[in-house]
Amino acid sequence: MHRNTETANSATRHRFATHEVAQANDVISQRCAGLELRPRRVDAPFLYREESIDVGQILASRVQCGMEFEMHLEPLRDLMLVAMVRGRAEVRDGREEAQTGPGGVVLQRTGRPLFNMGRHLDLYSISLDPHTVTEAAVERTGIAPADFRFEAMTPVTSEMGQFWYDTATHLYGLLSGPPEPLRSPLVIRSAIDLAASAALACFPNSAMTISHRPDASPLPAGPVRRAMSFIETHAGEAITTTQIADAARVTPRALQAAFRRHLGTTPRAYLRRTRIDRAHQDLLAADPAQGDTMAATAHRWGYLHTDRFTADYRAEYGRSPSDTLHS
Repeated sequence: MHRNTETANSATRHRFATHEVAQANDVISQRCAGLELRPRRVDAPFLYREESIDVGQILASRVQCGMEFEMHLEPLRDLMLVAMVRGRAEVRDGREEAQTGPGGVVLQRTGRPLFNMGRHLDLYSISLDPHTVTEAAVERTGIAPADFRFEAMTPVTSEMGQFWYDTATHLYGLLSGPPEPLRSPLVIRSAIDLAASAALACFPNSAMTISHRPDASPLPAGPVRRAMSFIETHAGEAITTTQIADAARVTPRALQAAFRRHLGTTPRAYLRRTRIDRAHQDLLAADPAQGDTMAATAHRWGYLHTDRFTADYRAEYGRSPSDTLHS
């Protein structure tokens, strides 16, 4: 057995490999209560390998299991979204059954016991706090939290399935890569937001179909001013639209409407522009000779990729951030 756990900043990296079924069950049951992995053939060679990184509200894993097996799980506390690289799997959650192979994706919902059958699996797994996804649905659609639920295990279309596959591999690559970007809470928040948004777009859920009543009357400018003040004070923190709405003393849906009416934008877009402005100020004050870099500035202000940062910066200032840094 090989096992290694490292903790740096707010991220915990875990690597584990074994040829013993009992050791595999012991380790993975620490994170998935009630899990039991059973080989279909006791005389078959066994290999279980896992590499994962946990940053709190999101856990990204690469799992390989070189055998045929059955797996029983008690109801999950977190949403688990799987993207298959190789192998085949059958997943049952008591109400629905899904079969998937290479390139396929499956959502394993909370609150239901699961039965999985797999054959020589190699997969990416993204586990999300369900409250994070519910909050994202509320922010985007105004649905009542109690009304939100995922309604199926498989994606709405094959194209959206591919989108989730690409998102899962991207998130795993980001979180398991160099640790420097993860020193920024804003980068971690961006990764969580990306995962939640992709899950809402890819897998059938009640926010796609329920009718939401618009706010009865437009809001005055007061909540917008309070929200702007909160954003400008806390732009360097991993704030959410819900927190901004709480500071403005309105609902997220009402705040979205008020921003569109008074500013022609959204709270999230205003937050992004505020962070771009702060990044601009940092670049003006930076000294490349002292090791200051454009990438470090982008990560500090929540950008997962410097390409996106460069595009947003150029749209705002008409030049590249590298030009500003070296001017």
